[in-house]
Amino acid sequence: MAELVVGGVTAVWIGHRADAALVRADSAAQRIAYMTQPGIPGTIARRLAAAEGAAAFLIEVPDGDAAKSLAVTEEVCGRLAAAGMERGDLIVAVGGGAVTDLAGFVAAVYLRGIRVHYVPTTLLGAVDAAIGGKTGVNLEAKNLVGVFRHPARVIVDLDILGALSPAARRPGAAEALKAGMVGDAELVRLLERDGLDAPIDEVIERAIRVKAAVVEQDFREAGLRAVLNYGHTVGHALEVAARIGHGEAIAVGMVAAGRASALLLGFDAEDRQRAAIARLGLPIAAPAVDADRIRALLGADKKRSGGVPRMVLLAAIGNPLVAAVDDATVTAALTAVGIGGPIR
Repeated sequence: MAELVVGGVTAVWIGHRADAALVRADSAAQRIAYMTQPGIPGTIARRLAAAEGAAAFLIEVPDGDAAKSLAVTEEVCGRLAAAGMERGDLIVAVGGGAVTDLAGFVAAVYLRGIRVHYVPTTLLGAVDAAIGGKTGVNLEAKNLVGVFRHPARVIVDLDILGALSPAARRPGAAEALKAGMVGDAELVRLLERDGLDAPIDEVIERAIRVKAAVVEQDFREAGLRAVLNYGHTVGHALEVAARIGHGEAIAVGMVAAGRASALLLGFDAEDRQRAAIARLGLPIAAPAVDADRIRALLGADKKRSGGVPRMVLLAAIGNPLVAAVDDATVTAALTAVGIGGPIR
């Protein structure tokens, strides 16, 4: 078992057999809303809610990113109001990144702030989405509406995550590898050596520590925190344009960012990174997609400045920075993953 604190605010517990008392710890809530999705094993949220008795109730939101909308936010806030939820009460998000993103946003705006705890049921949620206080919903692009707000607690139950199939672990493995590339060479070596068989507790703890170290220095993404978006510039564009999953998109985005890093900063681990991605069973090339659509989405990326695309690049493993990227480098990065021409 491990216990960490992120941002001086979020208590992160990593262990086995989390129960309702642990999930609600430090909260004197009279009512607890368990937010989950139909695609998540119902026994998890129902078991926790049942242990609370009449104080708890379930709110199911649509599967996947369909949950991350202003319409769903309004509906959930209405449910909370109808249940008489007050500021001293508690929301517990049980699910993956879409659930925690939505729950955190709802918790920030309902009554101008209500306590929220996360129980991630995906590796992706455990290593990334549930950590760091970013919340948000989507408009025409991802996460255009949101706030920064730390959850009070994150409960990482290794019994839940250890039961995931290899396919279910892959999206989270992409984010874990990203964390390693940005700030933990040993985590990179671990994933290179063992792939999806790497010890899940060590992978999770190392990835969380990388993110926590950055978040503690720059909670509101004024500068340094942007390095956690390595692979996300092209990755987020692919999620929107090609409708592929987050982990797969970020894997391809890291390949593109690796090529840009090699061209602009002399990054010498481009091939090593590509091999590590393939070792995890993740894609190293984009699916068929409109290159002009990708470029338009890159132009709308939150990191842009003065209309010029900016990407997170690596001078070396563990040495990231954010830099403007010229059009020729963007073209080279995209063709490295087969967008706009054959891979080269």
